[in-house]
Amino acid sequence: MSGRELATTEPVVAIPLDRTAPRGPAGATQRLRGAYYTPHSAAEFMADWVVRHDGEHILEPSFGDGIFLRAVAASAERRGNAGVRLSGIELDEEARARALGAGLIADTDARLADFLAVNPFPVQAVIGNPPYVRLRHLTAEQRDRALAAAATVLGQGMDPSGSLWLPFVLHALQFLDVGGRLAFVLPYEFTYVRYARPLWEALGERFGSLRVLRTHERLFPDLMQDVVILLADGYGSHTDFVRYQAFGRVADLLEARPVVDESIPIADLLRGERAFIGALLGDELRGLLKTRIAAATVPARELVTFNIGYVTGDKTFFHPTDMVVDAYQLPASSLRSAVTATRSIRGGGLCTSSLDADQRSNVFLPDAKALSAGEQRYIRWGEKNGVANRYKCRVRKPWYITPDTRIPDVILSVFSERPLLMVNDARFLASNSLLCGFLRAEVVGEALAAGWYTSLTLLQCEMEVHALGGGVMVLVPRGGERPSSRACPPARGSPLTSRSPAAGWLGGGSVPGRRWPGAQRATRDRRARSGPHPPRRRGPGLLANLRAIAAGVTATRRHPRRGSAH
Repeated sequence: MSGRELATTEPVVAIPLDRTAPRGPAGATQRLRGAYYTPHSAAEFMADWVVRHDGEHILEPSFGDGIFLRAVAASAERRGNAGVRLSGIELDEEARARALGAGLIADTDARLADFLAVNPFPVQAVIGNPPYVRLRHLTAEQRDRALAAAATVLGQGMDPSGSLWLPFVLHALQFLDVGGRLAFVLPYEFTYVRYARPLWEALGERFGSLRVLRTHERLFPDLMQDVVILLADGYGSHTDFVRYQAFGRVADLLEARPVVDESIPIADLLRGERAFIGALLGDELRGLLKTRIAAATVPARELVTFNIGYVTGDKTFFHPTDMVVDAYQLPASSLRSAVTATRSIRGGGLCTSSLDADQRSNVFLPDAKALSAGEQRYIRWGEKNGVANRYKCRVRKPWYITPDTRIPDVILSVFSERPLLMVNDARFLASNSLLCGFLRAEVVGEALAAGWYTSLTLLQCEMEVHALGGGVMVLVPRGGERPSSRACPPARGSPLTSRSPAAGWLGGGSVPGRRWPGAQRATRDRRARSGPHPPRRRGPGLLANLRAIAAGVTATRRHPRRGSAH
């Protein structure tokens, strides 16, 4: 029976009702607990830093597979430190049993408990790799305990959108004796997220020395999680600075060969500056960015306002396939062309008019006052199959009318390794998987795009936009407006292209530069084939490019106005 014949009786639509993707139990459990274990080399380095004197008491608050227990014991034996006592805490009963079976820790020193529920006892050092799970993924009891643990140390509540590693670090501070030390593997977001700022303040107020170490080569080769090592020493003292050392390979870390070694004011971190990214650029480039380049650029928020795209409540129902459109005889008047994902605009050029048919979708937007027979049958199908009861649908009337379907002037990716911006000359709608940009008066979309695709703006994105593990940038409405964009419109007759010659340094182009995780997956693929290469300071090519930009514009900010681009 054909789809059209089915439509005359009881229509059948290929809309999956179970939208929960299957997950392997082991992987799901690991993700839920945030239990990502540490490679031997990093653990040994941290253990050698922690182990110092005979008879010290060292705590591992979430010992998992026991890698730090093993590393500390080996370091103490290698150094001849006698009587070093190891205590460990672990929430997973099976992990605790494995550690006991391997003889890594005495039964009396291995507590089966939630670390945040353990009352502090004095130790000289804490070492570990806390869980990275978000607080929202915990049970209500666990979440309340984590928030309470953070508030005890901070004297204020932490942001509930944060992750469990932060209250873990804070709770660990309460175990340290005066002069004690702490060594933790933390997610790279520790260096810049807003919710970590109170932690930076607490660390500066309690330790005489802070070091953050990062390697270009991944500490977790099999995971898309960028991490740093925090070494905090001299508990009971204070400091206003954190020493930042960056290394090419893990081997360079072990042999103390940093390519970057800078002191960062904690005050910069409290102001929200991306100081750890800035430290990679070198003094000359940072100075240039803060002076002549700053005068030659304008924040994107002065040119464009970004909002999230429309929210349907059920992507499958509201984006009917051609087969569904045919089966229900949905009229063209109820369908609007839309782009619904970053993959739809990737490789699509500068303007939406260049997108192929398979790069866009139809969004169902009927006129509630003049529904056709086919539209009514399709709506009844949605009601019968629970679409009308989905949260975003049931809170609006009528449930099948998607609100906020304004046509954006430009469209910006949300998740991508390089923020992609397209001029919406085809007047497509965009879903909430993308950002919709609405230009300020007299701003030209093509000129904005020409300023966006330069090495300077891409550098600002790298410095200011939140990145997930693996370098995938996440732009939110405020984030999309933060990067400074070139204020100068393109010269008369200059080609408008989605990849300017100067834009390559972020993604492995011809301009020399540091290729950290955060550039391009292609860069990682090349590195996997040829072996990792240590990062270098931004080369003379980039500096020469930025000097030319600074020299070629006046100190007066100019906006790309309508009529200025040709």
